[in-house]
Amino acid sequence: MTEQLTLDLDNLTSLIDSGERQQLRLVLNEQHPADLAEWLEELDVQRRVSCFRLLDLDNASAVLAELDAEHQRKLLGELGDVGIVPIISKMSPDDAADLLSELPDEKARSIISQMTDDEAVEDIEELMSFKDDSAGGIMSTDYLALNSKMTVEDALSQLREAYEEVEDEIYDLFVVDESDRLVGSLSVKELLTAAPDALVESLMDTSVIKVATDCDQEEAAEKIRRYDLLSLPVVDADGTLRGIITADDAFDVLEEEATEDIYQTSGIDTTGPEATSEVLTSSVRRAFRARIVWLMATVAIESGAAMIINHFDRIIQQTVIAASFMPLLSSVTGSVAMQSTCIVIRGAKKQFNVKSTLKNVWHEIRVGMLLGLACGLATYGISHLFQHANPNLGLVIGISLFLTMTLGVLLGTLIPIIFERLGIEPAHASGPLITSLLDVFTFAVYLSIVHLFLSSIT
Repeated sequence: MTEQLTLDLDNLTSLIDSGERQQLRLVLNEQHPADLAEWLEELDVQRRVSCFRLLDLDNASAVLAELDAEHQRKLLGELGDVGIVPIISKMSPDDAADLLSELPDEKARSIISQMTDDEAVEDIEELMSFKDDSAGGIMSTDYLALNSKMTVEDALSQLREAYEEVEDEIYDLFVVDESDRLVGSLSVKELLTAAPDALVESLMDTSVIKVATDCDQEEAAEKIRRYDLLSLPVVDADGTLRGIITADDAFDVLEEEATEDIYQTSGIDTTGPEATSEVLTSSVRRAFRARIVWLMATVAIESGAAMIINHFDRIIQQTVIAASFMPLLSSVTGSVAMQSTCIVIRGAKKQFNVKSTLKNVWHEIRVGMLLGLACGLATYGISHLFQHANPNLGLVIGISLFLTMTLGVLLGTLIPIIFERLGIEPAHASGPLITSLLDVFTFAVYLSIVHLFLSSIT
């Protein structure tokens, strides 16, 4: 249809308002679920429900899976239980579990009790039993497993029968023993090109990269990225194959974690219940609660900086020109510290051990000293533009900047490492916290040096 190529939010709205329901139904069901989900999120309640009710069951379930959590809850509330159950029944178990986990327990249990597919119910309940941020919580139960004792001919026969029930394209096949324990893997290509009477166990690769059900989702996603996998098997404590994590699931996790890090580096707490990006931009109360904690910590720490300035009040009055460089020192020191923090946090996504920690600290200290020397010399030169007759002032500023930048790099490296050791998200070390701490140290160091050389710069 030509409408599929030209449809956008504006002409979709016009088509809805025209009342041509049959035409609207045809157009809607021709669109990609991701595009439809984006448009539905922009529509008002009445138009959104009208469009959603015109979707075929398969399309409705696909669009519902593409909506963000907040709009999923709103739409389900608008549809009512009668319209929800058939749609959720059509969704893949992992998408259905994700959606139901966002609902109140009582409502989720009510929906599950009305589903007639016992196998789907079992899969959904199993997935909901795992933590949301674990490998078990994001895995899919749609996978194909072959018995190691099968012949290739039997395996291909099973593959043809099972493929009809699997929604996604399958490229990796996993091999289990008689107890359903994961023992190997092979590709569809290897199976298709093997002799019909060959045993599956003779073709499989026994060195399978896998994760446990309780593995953190970010660690699982990182394995998929690191080893260029299309799917990653998930096993329980006994080694039994329970599901797989696909590459698109990993992409969603990495995007979610990156978004979370961005919020946390800005001093926004995303660890609370339902503290998602959608909620934080739609709920004033939750947004306030998520942002106030680290801002209050900043107020407390910056009060220390104010006390230091007050302590050196007489010094500042005697040498106003030296005080005018305080914002420069604070800004440059904070910037270099943030750079070190970002580098360390990025490294923490890969590994955090004693050897790498010491290596990071020593590397960043040397970098900080060189940066401090370069910026100190530059500041020394700049100070002469303001105070030609007193080269000592430039020397004081340059030495101070060298010391504060070295200290900033050290703190920017150590604080996220300490946070990691204490079990606190390292991203919290950046943003308001580290810049506030550095204001205290920078002003204390600089004003102390100014006091020490006061007679030579006044």
